Amino acid sequence: MRSDGGIVARAWAGAGKVSAQGDLMELTHKRAETNGVRLHYVTAGSGPTVLCLHGWPETHREYRVIIERLGHRYRFIAPDLRGFADSDKPFSGYDPRTIAADMLGLLDAEKTEHFHILSHDLGGPASVALAYLAAERALSLSTMETPFFGLDYPGYVDPRAAYWHLAMHMNMDVTRFLVEGREEQYLRHFFRDFAYDPTAVPESEIQAYVTQMRQPGNLRASLNLYGSIPQAAEQTKELTVEKLTVPMMAWGGRSSFGSHCFDSAKAIAANARGGVIEECGHWVFQERTDFVCAQLDRFWAERPMP
Repeated sequence: MRSDGGIVARAWAGAGKVSAQGDLMELTHKRAETNGVRLHYVTAGSGPTVLCLHGWPETHREYRVIIERLGHRYRFIAPDLRGFADSDKPFSGYDPRTIAADMLGLLDAEKTEHFHILSHDLGGPASVALAYLAAERALSLSTMETPFFGLDYPGYVDPRAAYWHLAMHMNMDVTRFLVEGREEQYLRHFFRDFAYDPTAVPESEIQAYVTQMRQPGNLRASLNLYGSIPQAAEQTKELTVEKLTVPMMAWGGRSSFGSHCFDSAKAIAANARGGVIEECGHWVFQERTDFVCAQLDRFWAERPMP
């Protein structure tokens, strides 16, 4: 194990490449053994490295639109987090610190020393932990539509009060009983009703996520991101006693988390920027692609590789 918490890992590439969304940017599919799990991930592009942490019910796929726009300037590493899609689905290890250790091992497997961090949704708590644990290696942290747990500042509202499903999904067995066999109807509700533009996530993508959620163990394992919310709150509370030194950017959709994300970033980071994206819901990459890519490109360009 590295002194900064990274886990020495090994990786191997798949035999072929597939194009992102049928266009020019190619994705290379790989697997790595790291921190006791085998992760599937994709790499694409060239330039400074950006590590991408997805949310629920998504996978590495949610970053394909960002890779397509910015892959000519940055090199992306986008894993399926433990419990999702083609990565292992263990029965434990879904707290932010453990997932951050997964990511450090993946970066080591890719021989990557310095990197930007990009996260969405419940990939956010682990991305914050990663920024703290690898502060000397991380160039920046960007979080999109991230629910922050465990903070304490004036005006803070626990996001569990804002979205009904957070508390429901924490009761993992009940959720599995209600959702198994109805994955398509359930996921379509999230992708359409949690969006400002209900057509922003194409039907083909919804079907891809439905197929992956129906893989053996995927629903059970992925719900652990919700089941470990109490751990996430405790770990975030402990980490954020000290201000985050890694520059941070946070955005929320006006029709979703609103100012919660930027308010939280200002509370924990010494250098924070961001705000609220108008006419946008939860699926910021698909709903406001041009705006998000412009913000990311500007933010990353200000923080070149050492």
